[in-house]
Formats: sequence, C-alpha cells, structure tokens
Amino acid sequence: MELYKKTAAFLLLLMTFSLSAQQYDDARYGVVLKQLQLNSSEVHNELYTEKKMPNIEDSYIIVVPVLLGKLEADGFSVKNTILITDSEGKIKSKYIDETEFGSDAIMLDSFTIDTGIYKLNATIRAFGITANYQGSSKPNPYSSSDISLYYPEGKTFKKILDNYNLRTYRGEWDMNCSGEVEEDNSVIILDKTETNGFTNLKIKTENIKKFTKEINGDCRENKTSKFSYKTLKFNKTIYK
Repeated sequence: MELYKKTAAFLLLLMTFSLSAQQYDDARYGVVLKQLQLNSSEVHNELYTEKKMPNIEDSYIIVVPVLLGKLEADGFSVKNTILITDSEGKIKSKYIDETEFGSDAIMLDSFTIDTGIYKLNATIRAFGITANYQGSSKPNPYSSSDISLYYPEGKTFKKILDNYNLRTYRGEWDMNCSGEVEEDNSVIILDKTETNGFTNLKIKTENIKKFTKEINGDCRENKTSKFSYKTLKFNKTIYK
C-alpha cells in the first residue's frame, strides 16, 4: 500500500497541467469576427481568449488565433491578431503579431492573458500573452510557457518582449516509480533601474530537479533546488 501511495504521488507530480482557454462572450466574439472580416472556420476557436483590462474602463484584451491553413488533427499553425475592444466588441486598438505559433508533437494548448502590473515607466503599463505547450508522451512528460509583452500605442500596440520562456517542465520515468523531473519556473520582477527610459526586468528562475527510485519496496524521492537571476534591458526596440 505504501508503494502504491508513493507511486500515485509521483504520477501526480509528473502530470502537467493543461491551461484551458478563458471564457469569452459569444456576442462580443461575433462582433469582433465581423469587423475582422473572418469566419469562425478561419479561427482556432478553442484558443480564442479575452480578458477585461483592470486599468482601463470598458476595455477588453482579445487574442484571435487566425489559422494558417487547415486545422488538422496532427498539427496546425496560427498567427495572433491582438485587440482591445469595448464591452460590445468594437475595436479600439489592433495589432497583427507576425510570430507563427505551431502545434505538432508538442501541442499548443492555450493562450493566456496576463494583466499583471507591468509598469514600465511613468506612462506605460504593458500586458502579457503567454503561449502554453503540452507534450503527449506519458513516459517523457513535457510542458512549457512563453510570454510576450505589449503595450497600447494609439490604435495599435508595441511588442517589447518576444516569447520569453517562463516555465519548462520535462521528465522521464519508467511508468512505475523510477524517473526524474526537471523544472524551470521564472518570475518577472520590475527592477528599480531603467535603460532607455524603460524599467529593467529582473528574471528570477528556480531550477528544480526531482529523482525517484524504488528502494526496498518504497518509491523514494530526492529533490534539489537552486535560484538564478538575469536582467533584461530595453534596447530601444525590445527587451534583451
């Protein structure tokens, strides 16, 4: 029973979470697609997402993943049209991101909108859009999340951080007990210093390694953890 409990706990540890797309308003969705002159068949609807802006009244950030070709069972590609709309869906700002997001063996699972307080200077507050990926292999679990940062400028946006990896989870095990997991989790901290008029971004990353093996009928775990830091600076175009 003890081996069963510990094996079950390890299974739970190895399971990576799947981020489902946030809920959105059907009426607003219809208004948005009409303005963009898109049919729903041209959009990956399960990845379409929106979130109310906490700092601007009657405003929603919307991510419209436009399909590049057909939505196939074994893979697809999208490019995002990013919007700010009012509550009814009327577009205030629009940005077509040139980054192509692909999904094949590693599945593009969702986009999530981060409206945390990314106050980059006295007048600019950015928001984030995170692309979340999920592997399909049980013996070799994998997931990752990459964030991009944008801020509104007139009727469009400026992209100032491009697909920075915030989280990677990877593992290998024997489907019973023995195996190992490595995970990198990063957070963005606003620094007190600036470069080219924009706050520096300090990245704090925790690297976690977990090893399990069966010893005398028990599934035992060993864990190590360490932190590292790096600073991203604005080079007048983007954070590097």
